[in-house]
Order: sequence, then C-alpha cells, then structure tokens
Amino acid sequence: MIHNIKNSAVYFYIICSAAQSHPFHATISSFNCNPNDQSVEITIKLFTDDLENVLKSSGGSVLQIDSENNQTIIDSLIFDYIKNNLSLSFDNKQRRISWVGKEFENDITWSYLEIKNIKNISGTKISIKNKLFLEFFDDQLNVCHFHCGENPETLMLHKENYYGEINF
Repeated sequence: MIHNIKNSAVYFYIICSAAQSHPFHATISSFNCNPNDQSVEITIKLFTDDLENVLKSSGGSVLQIDSENNQTIIDSLIFDYIKNNLSLSFDNKQRRISWVGKEFENDITWSYLEIKNIKNISGTKISIKNKLFLEFFDDQLNVCHFHCGENPETLMLHKENYYGEINF
C-alpha cells in the first residue's frame, strides 16, 4: 500500500512538472524602424519561467518577476541581462539600447527597448548578436524579425550561430 502511494506521488509530481514546463526554448524579437521618431523599437517575447531561472542563476535571489514588489530592481535585472546578451550595430557602429518597460501575459514576459538617433536605414548594414538563454538551453532558438524596409527580414539565431547581418 505504501509503495502504491509513493508511486502515485512520483507520477503526480512528473505530470505536474511536465504541465508547467514548455517543450521548446525560444525568444521572438521584433525590431521596428520608426523613421518619424528616428528610432528602432524592440519588442522581445520571453518565457517568464526561463527568464526567472536565468536571473536566479546569475546571482539573483529567489524572485518572481511578475510580483508587484521591487519592480525597479526587477526591471534593472532584466535589462542588464538583455543588454549583456543582445547587441546591434548599424554600419559597424554599436548602438546603445535603452529600456522602455515590460508587460506580462500568462507565461510570457514582453520586454520593450529602443535604440534612438537612427536617422536613415536605407543602405544600412544591421548586425545583431543575440545570445539570450544560449548558455542555459542547448535547443534555444532566438528568432529576430526586422521591419525596417519594404520587405521584412528574419534571422534564426542559435548556439552555433548567434550572429547575423541584414542589409537594407
């Protein structure tokens, strides 16, 4: 009888664990050129549990990033992680990324960033290095959509190739 209870408990734990995780690891980033504001607006879609785990393993204490407490500190931790793992250059000149904010939607964290003073995209080579979560998940895929010209461009970056270039 005790053996059946232990087995049932183990099966229940496995089923609950599987239900809470997701089967793939990916981020989706959109880079929208805004000629009126002379900026590039960046939206990054991240799985909240992956982001929490990365921040914890980077020396942060146990935290729940969608908590109302300590939002300034949480924003700073998220932005530090992103800017240390995502960089963009325009014609070989690295540009500074600014934090705008974040939102939560179910198990997703939407992070909003911006690059200012981008005057003309036409004829520009955009280089990106996206290493988000690569050190934590072997199957990590970082999808980068660029909406800067007439035709959108997409890069699929991963552990073996986390750098890409697009010419507009």
